[in-house]
Amino acid sequence: MNDRTGTPEIAGNAQLLRDLQHIRRSGHLPHALLLHGERGCGKKLIADWFVRLALCEHPENAPCGECRNCRLVRDHAHPDVLYAEHSGKRMGFSVETVRMIRAEAAILPNNGDLRIFLFTDADGMSIQAQNALLKSVEEPPPHALFLFTAETLGSLLPTLLSRMTAKAVFPVQADECVRSLTARGYAQSDAENAAARFGGNIGKCLAYLSDETTRKAAETAAALTAALAAQNEYDVLRLLTSAAADKDQLHRTLELLDAQLRDAAVLALTDSPVRLGCDAAAAQALALRLTPRRALKMHGAVSEAFADLDSNVGGVLTVTALCAALMSC
Repeated sequence: MNDRTGTPEIAGNAQLLRDLQHIRRSGHLPHALLLHGERGCGKKLIADWFVRLALCEHPENAPCGECRNCRLVRDHAHPDVLYAEHSGKRMGFSVETVRMIRAEAAILPNNGDLRIFLFTDADGMSIQAQNALLKSVEEPPPHALFLFTAETLGSLLPTLLSRMTAKAVFPVQADECVRSLTARGYAQSDAENAAARFGGNIGKCLAYLSDETTRKAAETAAALTAALAAQNEYDVLRLLTSAAADKDQLHRTLELLDAQLRDAAVLALTDSPVRLGCDAAAAQALALRLTPRRALKMHGAVSEAFADLDSNVGGVLTVTALCAALMSC
């Protein structure tokens, strides 16, 4: 289902959208806005919506989806909207890219009163790049607006964070997620299966439904969590070795396993329904055997495995060491 702007309709986060519309109508747009929330919850979709909101020629009905600015933004052809280019292993932003954006920010808009500069997935932004951007965010030209998305507030330096308005983006309820997925053409049963894996995180559900790597990684991470709960070393090694056959598969599996460990650690301390992983039942089973110290050691073992892979250590050797570390926790 698409909205009148021709883009997928935003599910949930109604209060956030109303707040941003109120800010637009009042004429007090922030010079820097950060949308933060877990991966897949819709930050970039809302960021694109906000760009249309900010540039729409009809403030009282923004984003109208029909004016010239809305159409240009929708087609990714607006001359006053610039996306910073990612680079490096962490897919951050280089100092050179930041300097280019700073130079662009000094140029007056082409089609109105604003130029908008987007730094999506800013979690990997280096300290050097953030410091290079600080002056522009602290004292921006009156026509410049900086828009960031990140998973956590801690991804950005306090000095940079203090210069921007931060708004949280949340996953939706599971039933709302299912409705959104079926509206996109997925079968009811498939949508329900995805929502069972990832709750109301529509982005993760879409990846699970459309990408075989994500689907296999989710199944493997869930099985690994169950094997760790059962202290089944054979299954842990077998599952990790199978995932190691493909580097992308292994990376995604370890990301989801780490999320499962996080969920289990939280569940060991509280009944919080908020989860990041892909199997609530397996996380709950592991939580019964988990202490905070053990959870921290397991997370450290997964982090060390990521570091080994980034250093081009072989997949089989990496997962063998990881299995030993996990089972010794």
